[in-house]
Amino acid sequence: MKRFLATTAVMMSLCAPAMAGAGLQEALDAYAAGHAAEAAAIYGDLARTGDGRAQFNLALMFYAGEGVPQSWSDAFAWAWRAKLNGVQQAEALLSRVAAPITSGERTALAEVLTAELADKVAEGDARAMIQMSLIQSELLPRPDMVSTYVWQSLAVAMGMERAVPVRASTFESLSARDQTKAQLALREKYAEWCAAAPVGSPACGLIIN
Repeated sequence: MKRFLATTAVMMSLCAPAMAGAGLQEALDAYAAGHAAEAAAIYGDLARTGDGRAQFNLALMFYAGEGVPQSWSDAFAWAWRAKLNGVQQAEALLSRVAAPITSGERTALAEVLTAELADKVAEGDARAMIQMSLIQSELLPRPDMVSTYVWQSLAVAMGMERAVPVRASTFESLSARDQTKAQLALREKYAEWCAAAPVGSPACGLIIN
């Protein structure tokens, strides 16, 4: 368990948090003035652009039911987006709201987040690939560690050297049979990415079908 938590912490550190901006301050000012709904609307606009801090604050508002209807499902969804964007405080909120979230909701959210990351993955964004690995290892009802390894490996292939220790840890956690399965899956996923990516990697030509 300690090893898993340590690996999770490293993976989250690979997802750089969004920087606070003027829009966030505007939302904070609106909230301080007693205009919670206005603050939530501002956070919502920023959250949809991928601002991790806004996503976290919006999750908090759904959790508390301030400015928006109280909804732990919505809090869970926005906290997960914040987590993917490296906001470490999101972990504590997720631990509070996770219990009532069903397996179906987890699977559906995983599909939504995967779709949201699709364009970045196609562009070879290593950070998005690490985010995909978190979805596979922590959001799905049944963690898929083979896919987790695949996404971590793709991030390394795209130049994220900081992901090397995380990939190694995941690979070591697999059985010998799953290690073989994971590397075959990685080869297939890389070939699939090469075929679809707008701008491929020079190494794509090394994949022999």
